[in-house]
Amino acid sequence: MKCPYCNKEIEGRTDKIFCDDRCRNNYYYQVNSEHKAYIRTVNRTLLKNCGILRNLNPSGRRVVTKQYLEELGFDFNCFTSIYTTRKGKKYYVVYDQAYSFDDPDNVTLLVFYRDAESIVG
Repeated sequence: MKCPYCNKEIEGRTDKIFCDDRCRNNYYYQVNSEHKAYIRTVNRTLLKNCGILRNLNPSGRRVVTKQYLEELGFDFNCFTSIYTTRKGKKYYVVYDQAYSFDDPDNVTLLVFYRDAESIVG
């Protein structure tokens, strides 16, 4: 059997997969690096979105234009969850911040969680 990383012939136990620890570590680093890069990109976008919402909304509730958020680099395709109220209004949650669309041009920002309690009503 051959090592999947360096292609050398493997010596030793019959169930051995890699020739040594270096090859095993390099192989799994290579396999996981693409997936981890994607996760890092998504996390950066989420943190940027959360920072924008926090900076614009220190008081807990504010209305801004969608265009202004876009100018600041906000990515509307990246959020942590969607919360739907009993009345059917959708809030897009980014960690502890949230936003909803009042109309196509205006966005309501609010702090979604404060002290582990939801404050959406």
